[in-house]
Amino acid sequence: MTSVKQALQILKSLAPEEHAFKAEYDNVGLLFGDDNANVSRVLVCLDATDAVIDEAIALKVELIVSHHPFIFAPIKRINAADLMGRKILKAAKHGINIYSSHTNLDFVAGGINDYMASLLALRGVSVLDPYIDERQGLGRVGDLASKVDAVEFKNHVATMLKDSRVRIIASDKATVKRIAVINGAGGGDTKYIDMAIAAGADCLVSADVKHHVAVYAKELGFTLIEPEHYTTEHVYLNRLTQILKIEAKSQDLGLEVIQSKSDVNPRN
Repeated sequence: MTSVKQALQILKSLAPEEHAFKAEYDNVGLLFGDDNANVSRVLVCLDATDAVIDEAIALKVELIVSHHPFIFAPIKRINAADLMGRKILKAAKHGINIYSSHTNLDFVAGGINDYMASLLALRGVSVLDPYIDERQGLGRVGDLASKVDAVEFKNHVATMLKDSRVRIIASDKATVKRIAVINGAGGGDTKYIDMAIAAGADCLVSADVKHHVAVYAKELGFTLIEPEHYTTEHVYLNRLTQILKIEAKSQDLGLEVIQSKSDVNPRN
């Protein structure tokens, strides 16, 4: 029988935990469970929601792999009076372990940022902020094959991410060619626009744009394209599921890896 520890070696090799943005806020690793527990089925999701835990119970899954940290804010008590307490108690009752691979999966070579850059057909891609090494770090930047109308590129982003709610902040008749990409919440701080401009980009694709960041971009005449947070990351889950399946088979771990069907966009 395969242990949780053995199963997680695949993920730790793919996205080393030490590459996470721990200095600022992150929480990655086995956030709930037992390294020595046995596992035969793995469920991959963006968020370990109550519905995903119920799905894991129904599928007899022993290990949930989520992108967003299952435990993020400090926990002072665990009881059934609040949602987090109920989720933890439910997972414990049914022997479900929960592992989260967050910014380490964003930043690693071949991770979510690289996948986003490939979906958007960027060329000559490099790391926007290579704080790990020249191939790994925050965001990516690369060039389109040719300069395009900003609205046309916004529509391309919407198509690639299957996101009907993509928004754009751009000057009239703006065109773009060099594109910076930060999956998730790169729209939360003006410093990411500054990074993109320093890298020669005329456009940043990222989610969760705050008002003051939008104002900053507008005043600079810089193009911001804002997909939903969910779509910039959920798009990678099928790829992650396939990687885990292939690696589990090559190592003869006897694991069944399943992508969650209950992990849905909360805004729908």
